[in-house]
Amino acid sequence: MDLLQRANDWVQKGYQIKYLILNQFENGYGKEVIAGDMPHFTYSFVIDKDDEELWDYSVDSLEEGYSMAIEWLENNIN
Repeated sequence: MDLLQRANDWVQKGYQIKYLILNQFENGYGKEVIAGDMPHFTYSFVIDKDDEELWDYSVDSLEEGYSMAIEWLENNIN
């Protein structure tokens, strides 16, 4: 099943899958970004339900973050 459809299925059950885009250059990691050791932008993902944070993780790509969030939901929520 498509990753976004799987995410939507969880959203319909009341879970929020949110992400924040982080500019690592502005976060003080300019040297690492310029050297290629860190991507310019990273993503922090959070899963909430009823205003309770259940899971959070930071990743380098949107696809990786959504994949990890969906995998966590599928493995930890009945």
